Amino acid sequence: MAWTIQAFERYVAARTREQSAALAAGLPATAPVRLDWTVRTALREDPDGRGVRQYEHKTWGRQYASADGTVRELWIPSFGRAKTDRPAAEKAAIAHVVAQGLPARRRARLTPPPATSLVNPVPPERVRVFDFGCADGSVTQLLDWEPDTVRDLFRRAAAPAFIAAATGTGVRPGASCVDCKVIAHCGRLPRTPALWGPLRAPLPPRIARRSISAWDLRLHGDCPAQYHLVRHLRLNDLTPENSGARRGRVVDAVLNARHAQSPLRSCRGLPQAHGSVLPSGHSLEEPMAQSVLRLLDEHRALCPLDGLASQETVLTQHRVTAYIPELDVVVLAVPDLLHTRRGRWIWRETKTSAAPLWEGRSLLRSFPQLALAVLLFDKGALGDGPRRGRVELEHLREGSGESRLEAIDPSRPATVAEAREVIADLAEPLLRDTSYEPRTGRHCQTCQVRSWCEQGTAHLSALASAPVHDVKRGSADAA
Repeated sequence: MAWTIQAFERYVAARTREQSAALAAGLPATAPVRLDWTVRTALREDPDGRGVRQYEHKTWGRQYASADGTVRELWIPSFGRAKTDRPAAEKAAIAHVVAQGLPARRRARLTPPPATSLVNPVPPERVRVFDFGCADGSVTQLLDWEPDTVRDLFRRAAAPAFIAAATGTGVRPGASCVDCKVIAHCGRLPRTPALWGPLRAPLPPRIARRSISAWDLRLHGDCPAQYHLVRHLRLNDLTPENSGARRGRVVDAVLNARHAQSPLRSCRGLPQAHGSVLPSGHSLEEPMAQSVLRLLDEHRALCPLDGLASQETVLTQHRVTAYIPELDVVVLAVPDLLHTRRGRWIWRETKTSAAPLWEGRSLLRSFPQLALAVLLFDKGALGDGPRRGRVELEHLREGSGESRLEAIDPSRPATVAEAREVIADLAEPLLRDTSYEPRTGRHCQTCQVRSWCEQGTAHLSALASAPVHDVKRGSADAA
């Protein structure tokens, strides 16, 4: 509710500012259009190869038009900041619907399509599309085109994309499996029944299929409210990441680019890292940039591509997807690197840290993504069974000799048993949760939705006003 109120107020303010600027520039005022703009393309009497007789093109967002019909606008809300641009095919498709579509009510699914196409006989003279950032009120004008431009770009950019989408028959398991209506008949999606063993207690009934990932498990373990707002509702107050997280992202970006090169090349043979290796778009102040370079140099001795034959498979940020049929749950995992070595799959996770690994806690407890990887190997989600796989943790720290490479054997019964316990401890509370109550703690300091959480805000205010010795103890706990 708090997020909605803020987003509404920001939107009204942004829309008011833009309308004032448009009027000052000589454009007519625009008012909301209630019905969806729709372009219906009727085919010949016989259906096409997919059994389709008519295609409908629609857009999503807030629609506006001038009273004389010469100007049409579409405002597309984004949950965070306004997107600065969108792919050419997407923009051309949006402009086509805004320019050519007519307002139409949603038809019942079983109603036969009309015989004629629903296309605007008098398109507007100007099409304008804006992207609006709900979290900060930012606005980006994505396009301002005349009809000739819309037609030309639709033909060159959007039409080929529509044809590829309508005729494509490939199968690509991933996040879209959650909404797939034929998941029961998919032969490409690995089945992993009883992934973490039998349930400890029955789960409440659910209507919709859902997904879980290691990030989901960690977020819910910290705070159910944060998990629900970030993962389900996709909210984000744009709280800046801490320096450690920013550093880790830059290291990941550099290693992903290096490991994805063809032909394969080990980082061990590269010269010492320097400032030019940092990827564009990642702005770091000088001390942090030097820290990144030192971590990249630490990686050279642990690079998984060292000695790897050119015919081996190397996948960077490859999504591993599995399905738990009895729970109707899709499992999603994205290892930093997945590669083969002499026919054996190796799953590599890379973590950067200022502190050494804590010897008092197992790796699977400290990094649940490792436990999830063990179980996916155990259930054959990577194809060849656990005896032909290995899970690795590359723990990078500054300083010569401080970094470590830990190997985990997913075929050991004791390892599998521990992984099942770790994932069950995290996954079953998540799947049983129906209220997503806030749970305050040190994670409130970097929470992406704290701006709209009364409990989290109150928790941090209490820490800030606590006596000095209490604050120091809290800081030590957080560290």
